[in-house]
Amino acid sequence: MQYFWINLGVHLLISLVLLIVFLWAIKRNRQHRWPKGFLFLLPTVLMILLLLQVVLFAVPRILDTTTVLRSTYRIETGKIEKIGILKHTVEVEGVTYYVNPFDLDIQEGSDVIIKCTPYAHYAYSIEPKAEVEDSTAET
Repeated sequence: MQYFWINLGVHLLISLVLLIVFLWAIKRNRQHRWPKGFLFLLPTVLMILLLLQVVLFAVPRILDTTTVLRSTYRIETGKIEKIGILKHTVEVEGVTYYVNPFDLDIQEGSDVIIKCTPYAHYAYSIEPKAEVEDSTAET
């Protein structure tokens, strides 16, 4: 679970840095102190980046803190279609789940059971789906 908290902290830190740089750029715009004329658009670009960072990454992780604290994860099943290059994402049934890359030992094409958070799709655990044999079918 430390990976979730570190991930949350990093995304909040990125949001804070973007906000500080945005406020600095607004101050520079008010003072008309840009050496190049096109830099007056920098606050607009920074605000778009800040909104994307907050909406796509920070807010879903903040909403998932109650799920992590209570350990009330959603359970999903499916087949792993793709593992990210850095092994921090797994795609199952078209949904991307964020995983701890140091704990991932599942291969592509495996049937898995995933315990995940509802908003950020952080996978608490990924376990291979046990093949259940029907003992009554062979009688």
